[in-house]
Amino acid sequence: MENIFVILKGMVIGVSNVIPGVSGGTMAVVLGIYDKLISAVNSFFKDWKKNIFFLGEIAIGAALGIILFSKLITNLLTNHPEPTNFFFIGLILGSFPMLYKRATKGKVKKINYLWFLLTFTLMVIMSIFSDVEVSTIAMTSLSVKSFISLFLAGFIAAATMILPGVSGSLVLLIIGLYTTFTNAVSTFNIPLLIPGGLGVLVGILTMTKLIESFMRKYPQPAYFAICGLILGSVFPVYPGFTFNLSGMLSIITFLIGFILTYILGKKENN
Repeated sequence: MENIFVILKGMVIGVSNVIPGVSGGTMAVVLGIYDKLISAVNSFFKDWKKNIFFLGEIAIGAALGIILFSKLITNLLTNHPEPTNFFFIGLILGSFPMLYKRATKGKVKKINYLWFLLTFTLMVIMSIFSDVEVSTIAMTSLSVKSFISLFLAGFIAAATMILPGVSGSLVLLIIGLYTTFTNAVSTFNIPLLIPGGLGVLVGILTMTKLIESFMRKYPQPAYFAICGLILGSVFPVYPGFTFNLSGMLSIITFLIGFILTYILGKKENN
């Protein structure tokens, strides 16, 4: 049963990484597996039998989430953007009490609030780019220049995707390669997927080591920084609010999302 829950959590992470503005890292925090995920990647060869099963379940879930639900989520965002986005906002904010409790465990140094302010400001700045126009011109063939571009884009997207609150899809959108990546995935364009995939792999391995080292040596500043990223990640997702039926549905979906992750957060703390 536990394996099924891990796969389901992987599905949520996979779907969230497809949506510009929503972070897979945020969903990992919300679902209570962020620390374990980072640790499993970094200590893979120390206990590879245990880690390969956990990471495999996450990977299977993420792949299933992208294949089965990305089209549904995209349709919901297109046809019902306000209630759908408010559901994600509820999921994000519902995890905040649990994270803040971890951040304020023990004696709190005032300088740690600066980490919160810095990461929160970063997310507000990122939200300015959330409405950037999507390039509809996708690469279809591979050259030396496009290989380097796709590798670097995969590296940057993966490195940022791991950070809670920062959307890898939004980063791809900003640098103009979102359409290329989504088109390559949907058409199984292997020559384009290879450099992007290599960049993603190197980005994940590099960033997870940095994050785990920071969280191990400086746990309180790390959680204050995560709190800023999580709270600030609401801004790129916020769709506005209308006082009509859609607005009423948005309140309901927000509450559902908030309660779900709040309960999960309490369960993790216990």
